[in-house]
Amino acid sequence: MTASSKNSRHHRRALLSWRLDILSCTAVIALLFCWLSDMNQLQQQSSSENESDDDSLFLSKSFLTNGFCLAPQLFDNTHFSCASFDFFCACICILAVLVGNIIVNNDHGAANKTFSMILPGNAIYFLAHSYGHYTFSTVVVNNEQQQFTSDSESTTEKIQSAIILSFILSIGPLEAASTLIKSNKLSPRHAYVMAGSMLAIQVGIYHLVLFNPSYALLYINISIILSISLPKLLFVGYTSEQDVKLRSTESSLWRTLSGLLVLVVLISEPFFCDVFFAKIGGHFLFDLTLALDVLTAVVMEGKERRSGGVDYEEEVEEKKKNNKKKKVS
Repeated sequence: MTASSKNSRHHRRALLSWRLDILSCTAVIALLFCWLSDMNQLQQQSSSENESDDDSLFLSKSFLTNGFCLAPQLFDNTHFSCASFDFFCACICILAVLVGNIIVNNDHGAANKTFSMILPGNAIYFLAHSYGHYTFSTVVVNNEQQQFTSDSESTTEKIQSAIILSFILSIGPLEAASTLIKSNKLSPRHAYVMAGSMLAIQVGIYHLVLFNPSYALLYINISIILSISLPKLLFVGYTSEQDVKLRSTESSLWRTLSGLLVLVVLISEPFFCDVFFAKIGGHFLFDLTLALDVLTAVVMEGKERRSGGVDYEEEVEEKKKNNKKKKVS
């Protein structure tokens, strides 16, 4: 593959990554607007004791009530099913780290770094995610209709929920810090101080302003997506050599597709829960796409590291072209 074709490929990757960031920011901002509009309308209906305008809601009524798209037709307890699946994913990540550290030899130290750096972080995330679903599963009553009383939580329970929320929300600020460091906008020290401040603000807003479990999922998803996509959109373009290098090395076709799948499911859950989403798995589908996204990231990162930083997709394409030339000759 010539240098010009490689540069063209990298520019296409960078442009695709930039467009995905625009799509992500636009989608979650639209979701935020619809959510706030619906919550305002529900409050007006509650005060007037008139529920005849439910059809004008943007989001599904059951999602607004429960905070998740539950699937009672498929699961006795959707949250417990999600908790079990997330705990299984955490165990797989931990097992992969242990096995990887044993079987990976010194010649593949880069691959070993994949096991030692990526998987433990995802294991912690899946454990926190699993615990969050487990706590929700304990308040599920008949036919998966949830009844929350935020004032009933003790101080210990509030501290526990704040810690779990911090683990989950930390994905966004840490990714934002990484973007600012790699784009040379902030030093590592200042970037991580910013990330810590951002995380404290996000956790504080939920516990001091919202503090309603039925708001948790949307708040988490909107906060994480904006924290990841907005800094990249503002500070990393797709034309300069540095920006192209940063975007092309962190994105591939498979990682972009997996990220797009997560975004589609994230948006579909609140909007189409009552239409069809609950019938095909509900929130369990969201957890499944997150696991697939993590798997894609780990596999692609491992292949890139094992190849010594060589662009794996370009390497595969080059092999295919060579094989075609051999067949023709």
